[in-house]
This record gives sequence, structure tokens and C-alpha cells, in this order.
Amino acid sequence: MSQHVYARGQHVSFTDPRFLGDAWSGAFVITELLPLGQGDPQYRIKSTGETYNRVAFERQLSAHFRIFRPV
Repeated sequence: MSQHVYARGQHVSFTDPRFLGDAWSGAFVITELLPLGQGDPQYRIKSTGETYNRVAFERQLSAHFRIFRPV
């Protein structure tokens, strides 16, 4: 069984390669560790600029995060 790499409360960068644009990438915080999905650990994540949570696979996350700011 695979272990989660990231911890609850950790800041991460999320990128979903299916979509382009800043709405689908940016700085998030891990709010919950979820069971494996498709053989990959899953996480519930939240951006401070959003009112809802997302579910992300570990492969979509990185510990090196960038904060996107409007120009």
C-alpha cells in the first residue's frame, strides 16, 4: 500500500494538465488525506481564494508552490 507523501496542513502546488490557465494551477493547502484512487494517494485541497475543496491525485501536487497574482 502506498503512503501519502504530503501531510494535512502542508502547502502545495496543484496542476491539472487537462486544463490550461491559472484557474487549474496554483497554491493550495492539504485539508484531508484520502484513500488511494487509481493506485495513487488522493488529497482534499483548498485554495484560499476559493470557497470549495478539490480532490487531487498525488501526481498533480508538488511541494514547490507558486502563488498566482493578477497583473
